[in-house]
Amino acid sequence: METRETQDKSKALLIVIIIILLLMNGFFIYHYINTDKELTAATTELTEVEDARTELEQILKETQDQVDALKGQNSGLDSLLQEKTQEIQEKAAQIELLLKDRKKLNSARAELEKLRYYVKKYQSEIAALTEKNEKLQRQNKEITATLDQERNKTEKLTMKTIALENKVNLGKKLSFTSLAVVGINKRSSGRETETSRSRRVDLLKIYFTLDLNYVADLGAKKFYLRIIGPEGTTLSNEKMGGGSFTIAGEEYLYTMEHDIDFDNTGQTVTFYYDRGGEWEEGLYKAEIYADGFLVGSQDLKLR
Repeated sequence: METRETQDKSKALLIVIIIILLLMNGFFIYHYINTDKELTAATTELTEVEDARTELEQILKETQDQVDALKGQNSGLDSLLQEKTQEIQEKAAQIELLLKDRKKLNSARAELEKLRYYVKKYQSEIAALTEKNEKLQRQNKEITATLDQERNKTEKLTMKTIALENKVNLGKKLSFTSLAVVGINKRSSGRETETSRSRRVDLLKIYFTLDLNYVADLGAKKFYLRIIGPEGTTLSNEKMGGGSFTIAGEEYLYTMEHDIDFDNTGQTVTFYYDRGGEWEEGLYKAEIYADGFLVGSQDLKLR
């Protein structure tokens, strides 16, 4: 009897142990499954975080590359690039903070989506402004080319005008058929005789007859006489009628001046120059100027 009863107790204990082991096994299986799910979810979250960071870095890199490519083309464009780039960097920093907290992953995804839209809008604005800038540059080049053409036309017209004025001025230049320079010896009787002996010369007589000129202006004309001595210097003495005048921006001494009323009738102009002392031997040159031009010159050698 006792043996059977002992066997029954042993069976019951064994059943209880088996039930306990089954329960423990079920608990461990349940815990394993839940842990595996948690690990899978955590791995997925980590992957999504890394993908988000990679995309964020790619957006920042593409934005910076675009900024570097467009920088320096236009002051207005540079200002917009700086403003938009700063806004993108600020938004990227906010997303980076959200990505550090797995509980805020959904918020990070939402902000990243907003950033994608903002970058596309920003790129559209930059493209429109770039196109506008390129159009303005083309217009500026066209305007510059037109101005250059007009400037060239104006310069050519100015040169033609100057050339025409020069021709007219040259046409107005007075000329004469002859220029004579002779030494004069004055006799006591008042009679004048020509001489080339320096000791007998009292004064020089310079005279010429004007050619007809229908282009030259009629009226008062001033002639300047320069007598250049053997030493190469101009004989000029204020007491004897000398002074200075300007030709082509340069100032020169003159020996005498003579005014006439030009009437285009072939007038003769005569200078008498008394040096007020003895004449040296050598070569003398007489030059006649009128209206800013050298009209003619003639030499005289005194012995």
